[in-house]
Amino acid sequence: KKVCTNPVDKKAEEELRKLFEVRPVWSRNAVKANISVHPDKLKLLLPYLAYYMLTGPWRSLWVRFGYDPRKHPEAKIYQVLDFRIRCGMKYGYAPNDMPVKAKRSTYNYSLPITVKKPVSHTVSVHDLKQGLGTSGASGAKKPASSRYKLKESIYVFREGALPPYRQMFYQLCDLNVESLQKIIHRNDGTESECTERDGWCLPKTSDDLRDSMSLMIKQIIRSTRPALFSNTTNSEDGKEQLAYESGEDEDDEEEEEEEFKPSDGSENEMETEILDYV
Repeated sequence: KKVCTNPVDKKAEEELRKLFEVRPVWSRNAVKANISVHPDKLKLLLPYLAYYMLTGPWRSLWVRFGYDPRKHPEAKIYQVLDFRIRCGMKYGYAPNDMPVKAKRSTYNYSLPITVKKPVSHTVSVHDLKQGLGTSGASGAKKPASSRYKLKESIYVFREGALPPYRQMFYQLCDLNVESLQKIIHRNDGTESECTERDGWCLPKTSDDLRDSMSLMIKQIIRSTRPALFSNTTNSEDGKEQLAYESGEDEDDEEEEEEEFKPSDGSENEMETEILDYV
């Protein structure tokens, strides 16, 4: 009540409330792509209308108060899919060859425990009261209705389009490809229990989705930059080596591909991996 006194703010609150009425689970990026609201204002509004999932199939998502996705099998369409790119010579291209940028550079990275944090634009309580949707010189050229709105591609996956970043968190309902939706809905009506890894979906559903999405992405990269794949052999007989995998499953897949053997000169596996990489 103290900071939401401006008509613009009240409108943003109503729009956000309607979003959660239509769909009980949202990611922050999906919200920012559907309504125009200042990020600092959104930090106040989201905890007012929803709670944040820390772990499980709906981790990092905002869930409407009073709704528990673990009790509703139909909530599987709102589960999150961690989708990442893995680059290397064995995949046919290096990180710099990818036409997709990383969210942040490793050269400009600090540990989360460090005291020095990136300084953002200071926002006072007075600014929040006045309505951030109508202020700010940087956004003066854009109308208030879309000043802070993100593009749809930030949360929706479509066939034929590259994701904006190398790591994306998609909700299953935002994978707008018919073949992917068939994988998600394979067990409709027969969901028995909600597990922490797969939620209401069949086991390995996430892996199957990543496999299909990886082939789609690699075909796009092949068509846009054919020179990257000019040296690859056809010995795989049509079976493409996948470029995108989940960070959760990387260890398992690496063990399947090749057994890790530490170098004779080191007992520390991490040290050995770094030395091998260098």
